[in-house]
Amino acid sequence: MSLLDEKYWKGLEELREDPKCLEERSREFADEIPLFAHMETSRRDFLKLLGFSFAGAALASCTRMPVEKAIPYLIQPEDVVPGVPNWYASTCGGCPSACGLLVKTRDGRPIKIEGNAESPLNAGGVCATGQATVLSLYDDARLKGPLLDGRPASWSEIDALVGRELADIAASGGKIVLLSGTLPSPSLRSLADEWVRKYPNAELVVYDAVSSSALLEAQELAFGERALPRHVFDKAKVIVGLNCDFLGTWISPVEFTRAYASRRKPDGEWVSRHIQFESRMSLTGANADLRIPVNPSEELGVAAALFNELSRMAGTGTQINAPLRGVDAERVAETAKELWSARGESLVVSGTNDLSVQIAVAAINSLLGNIGKTVDLDNPSFQRQGDDRAFQRLADELTQGKIAALIFAGVNPVYDAPDGAAFGQALKKVRLTVSLSDRLDETSSLAKIVAPESHALETWSDAQPNAFTYHVQQPVIRPLHDTRPASESLLRWMGRTETAYEFVKNYWAANLADSPWDDCVRNGLIALPPRDGGSRGLRSEALSRIAQKPAAELELALFEPIALRDGRHANNPWLQELPDPVTKITWDNYVSVAPATAREIGLQDGDVVTVKTGRGSLEIPVQIQPGQAARTLAIALGYGRTRCGKAGENVGVNAYPLVGAGAATLEKTGRRVELAATQTHHSMEGRPIVLETTLAEYKKNPAAGNEHREELKTLWAEHDYSGALWGMTIDLSACTGCSACVIGCQSENNVPVVGRDEVRRRREMHWIRIDRYYSGTEENPETVHQPMMCQHCQNAPCETVCPVLATVHSSDGLNQQVYNRCVGTRYCANNCPYKVRRFNWFEYARNDKFDFNMNSELGAMVLNPDIVVRSRGVMEKCSLCIQRIQEKKLSAKKEGRPLKDGEIQPACAQSCPAQAIVFGNLNDPASRTAKLNKDGRFYHVLEELNVRPNVGYLTKVRNKTNL
Repeated sequence: MSLLDEKYWKGLEELREDPKCLEERSREFADEIPLFAHMETSRRDFLKLLGFSFAGAALASCTRMPVEKAIPYLIQPEDVVPGVPNWYASTCGGCPSACGLLVKTRDGRPIKIEGNAESPLNAGGVCATGQATVLSLYDDARLKGPLLDGRPASWSEIDALVGRELADIAASGGKIVLLSGTLPSPSLRSLADEWVRKYPNAELVVYDAVSSSALLEAQELAFGERALPRHVFDKAKVIVGLNCDFLGTWISPVEFTRAYASRRKPDGEWVSRHIQFESRMSLTGANADLRIPVNPSEELGVAAALFNELSRMAGTGTQINAPLRGVDAERVAETAKELWSARGESLVVSGTNDLSVQIAVAAINSLLGNIGKTVDLDNPSFQRQGDDRAFQRLADELTQGKIAALIFAGVNPVYDAPDGAAFGQALKKVRLTVSLSDRLDETSSLAKIVAPESHALETWSDAQPNAFTYHVQQPVIRPLHDTRPASESLLRWMGRTETAYEFVKNYWAANLADSPWDDCVRNGLIALPPRDGGSRGLRSEALSRIAQKPAAELELALFEPIALRDGRHANNPWLQELPDPVTKITWDNYVSVAPATAREIGLQDGDVVTVKTGRGSLEIPVQIQPGQAARTLAIALGYGRTRCGKAGENVGVNAYPLVGAGAATLEKTGRRVELAATQTHHSMEGRPIVLETTLAEYKKNPAAGNEHREELKTLWAEHDYSGALWGMTIDLSACTGCSACVIGCQSENNVPVVGRDEVRRRREMHWIRIDRYYSGTEENPETVHQPMMCQHCQNAPCETVCPVLATVHSSDGLNQQVYNRCVGTRYCANNCPYKVRRFNWFEYARNDKFDFNMNSELGAMVLNPDIVVRSRGVMEKCSLCIQRIQEKKLSAKKEGRPLKDGEIQPACAQSCPAQAIVFGNLNDPASRTAKLNKDGRFYHVLEELNVRPNVGYLTKVRNKTNL
């Protein structure tokens, strides 16, 4: 079946042909010129007022950035050559996944983060959050030094006081607690254990705001070991997810995305079949071959029904007593058959922090023979270690006044614990409170002592994300402030004098002695052979712990967003402005409701409602989400920060107090807000922009879904590309929509942040966007993601209309933008069929109005000196990272050799965890890009316009049947 006849729509307003949507679609530019916004002045009249001459350009030049004189080195450092980048291997500190990194520095400044291709964990990919941590390094909200009772103090004063207090408390038998987040660092884990052993009544409590504690406990009950299994997605022919966003935020999304995408290519040995049961439309669900909406209380029923059907097929006679509600029993039975047909080559995963569901999932994988194959218990993951029961015990003891000293390391429970307010009140009963936070957050602002930890890019440490992978974390810049690593603080308070470097090096020498330290630092890792896995039997008593939760009229589903994660990155403006991959909303969280629920209550996008639960209530705007389960209300965590920095404070609402609430009600407040959404800016309008087919049709015809291509004639003079012709190919089957490429491009090309109000005016500046299109019904649509950037047309319509030759064609096929010629007529944007050009209204990067940008002395350190910071009144767009092309061309020329295919990697292609983007020379028939151009799935977007873009796409193939 060809999917060409599918009707695609970007939102419900387009599907329902809302009059306002139709009116907005008819307007090329919906924004007004700010200077004359109060006048009834058309764009043409404005140009007349300027005289449409170079006098206008002269006037605009008065507002451009002032000349700043550079100061040369007096004594040049040995390892720093001006204009030449240095690269260092390190480890990501953005989340406990602990991916391997390469960090690019210029003149001693880290400016770009990329994945370490040698790491078996992430193999060169890196997520949006990880890349954005380079901006967090230059965050003005970071503490400049330690604090004692709110005043600046010296480290010697802090160390003396903490040492005395801990000794006194230990001598009197008081309880000392080190409250830490997951510690992926093996050396820091060993130090924390040693630190606890030093004091007779001390305890280490590991707390994760977004927890996998139920999964860990279920593994202990089912298999006898509290360990997080390593999930091997590239060995799974059938994948079933139960409310598990493994491509977005669950445990190790970059690792999972790389493995998952490797088995989604239709010309591979086999294509995995992915079925997703979920309450909200997640990034993972949007990529599934079959997606089935279920409410949160129905998840256990689905897991039980799968187990019971599989048990019947296996003839074991064991059953789980949990009713199947709200889901078609035949659909569940068909899923069980598919799993049974792939015994030992299937995988069932759940992201729900519910013990009963996780036990049922463990039982299913055991029954299918997946243990030791796709569920690896012999090489466990160490990326989530939180213990909810231990944290609750701590909270109870804190309330009872039983804790004498409490040290916070990488946690913020006053903000993100369900009873955070009560936790904060109970801190008053603690004699000694110490926070290692890098800023005054909700918890550290209540602590007696703040001993700020250095940023991950300033620190010696290490990481062990799984049993056979060890990453080195080395500093790539001296600490910008008077901070120090958490390990050094713990060492000082134990009376030891080692530096973090000495401690980590000694740990590796003692525990990984076979590998030379310098080689480990240079490569950034040690990869050991994985232990041979074996199957383990399920403990039958585990099933007795399963208990059904009651359903409710409306149920709350809280989730971790792609960008901000658990809220630790709330002050990072790159991540605040990154559109959510599904809803395309920035700078806010919201309550997502199903279309049927919205109709029943009478809600529209932007209506502010009160969500009431047994654990509290909050006011939040509504977003109507196609595909959401009818009785589910979904809210993102990580927002509503009150102490983090000027970019992230008071953005959205804090939903952590509602964790565990379950049942909820909605009440309209009568107020409305406009959400800053980007997807409404772009529409397919009935054109074949995304193309799809099924795996069955592709096997019959590799051009299925793409049969209507025609050889078009042109009146244009052909360009002479005697050398290279640079082009790009994007595989829609591999692209998951994760948006890593968006942040990669933003970081590489100094793309500014514009803020909520400007996004509402359709003025976001991202050079690459991920368009998301739906097809099918609003109750359960299918989704496709399409990266869209400048297509670098050979017959570029922008070039013919520019009156000042600011957009020109290069000899190697690139459409180039000459910023110092541009006078901002925006004719090129009007003539671009792909709408990929961005107009700089306010000199965003250097305007006090946009003070979350890189316009401070500290924030400007993140800027890439190879890319000009664009001024107000000019047009900008994707350049295919021309600076990277030139760098590699010059290197090859100096070495007297030709360029190698794949040697040049634009930022978007390099960062992609799924390897969906391929760049190369179209004139080289041996290049991957040239070969993909001859693939049956290859097509150009809007090919019928004959603009001949150098960027092409491969048709998306869905595995509708398990072939």
